[in-house]
Formats: sequence, structure tokens, C-alpha cells
Amino acid sequence: MNRPHPVLRLAGILLLACICSLAHAQTAEQEDKEEMRSIDRDHDKILKIHPLHYGEIFLSYEKVRSPRISNEIGLSYLYKSHFKGEGWGPPEEKDAMGIGIRMSQRYHTSKKKKAPFGFFHGPMFSYRFVVFERNVFELPQVPPNDPDFRFVGRLYQHALDLSYHLGGQFQLGRHFTTEISAGLGGRVKFAKATNGADLIEQNIIGHVLHSDENAVIVVVPSPHINFGIGYSF
Repeated sequence: MNRPHPVLRLAGILLLACICSLAHAQTAEQEDKEEMRSIDRDHDKILKIHPLHYGEIFLSYEKVRSPRISNEIGLSYLYKSHFKGEGWGPPEEKDAMGIGIRMSQRYHTSKKKKAPFGFFHGPMFSYRFVVFERNVFELPQVPPNDPDFRFVGRLYQHALDLSYHLGGQFQLGRHFTTEISAGLGGRVKFAKATNGADLIEQNIIGHVLHSDENAVIVVVPSPHINFGIGYSF
């Protein structure tokens, strides 16, 4: 009895594998379509404002990506920042100007509510750039030929934040929503002012990792409490 040529046998195996792979892909695609159909399209997007973020105007947009996962992106305008306070006192408020961006992924675990509502948890990443007011260190305003004159450049600060959040989001009527969440993470800040590193170290909040004559890098714990009001559609 003649056996099939090895090439024909290999071709048959590859053909069978392709058929099985195609069948599996079609099944998976069908399951994905059925899963995506379970998303509530009347409430899979939310525009929000976060009124309790002091010193900034913070807006965000959340979009449901799958029945149990959503992504949120937020933009903020910063108009206040803080220095160390006196002793154990509260931080000292400073006028500033800056922008911030936040990006998060949320995993929704409620069995009774569809995303984006119910309990959620997930990571958040943020970046901030802040420009402080001129002479933020309140140095004496004297002429350049005065013995006490010292030139210090304007203070600029970059901050990167990574944290993990837990919270809940709920409907208020047909389309209005509210959310409350808390998170904990860490923040790295890079602050620069020409000829002002010693003043930065004295005033910036955080543990100093590195410094030179113009810049300082610090790290600080980053707790978060967030409250938002939104409109779903």
C-alpha cells in the first residue's frame, strides 16, 4: 500500500490546523460581539467635573471599552500649588499656573450593575507641569549692585504620579452620575530655578533624592480623594 508523500501529509496537517484556527477565531469573534452587545450604549460615556480639587479646574471623560473595563482621561488647569508650612503647620499656598493630565483604567466588579457603574478599582497615571509666580521665594527686592542682591530664576516644576484607586460610581436619575474614590501611590517631582536649589530644598514638599545648584528631585507619598459629578450618554 502506497503511503502519502510527506509533503502531502504536511500540507494536510497545515490545512487542518488552519481550519481549526479559523473556526476558533470565528467562535472567539462571535463571543466578543455578544460580549460587546451587552454594553449599555445609553451610558457607556461620561463627561465629568471634579469640584473638590482645590487649586485646579479638573474635567474628565470616561469611556467603557468592554463590559468590565473602562478608561478615563482628565485634563486640569492649575492655579494654586503649595510649599512646606511652618513646623507642623499646614502647607503654604502659592499662586501658580499649570496644566495636568490624568489617565486611568478601571475594572468594574459589580455583578448587579453594568460598567461604568458600581464598584471599580484600577491604576492611575498623571503628569503635572507648574510655573510658580515670580519671586515665589520672597527674596528682598534690591538693585543688582546691592551686597544682598541674589538672582534666582523662576521656579518650574514637573511631577509624575502613579497610584491605585478604589471607588464607586452611581446614577442620579436618568443621565446624571456621581462618583467617589480614594487612592494611594507615589509622586516624583523635578523642580528647577536657576541658582535656587537650596531654596527649593527648603520649601518643596517631599524627600530629596538629588539636587544640584539649579534643580532638585524629590519623592513623596500621593494620597487621593476624588469626587465627581457627571453626565452619561
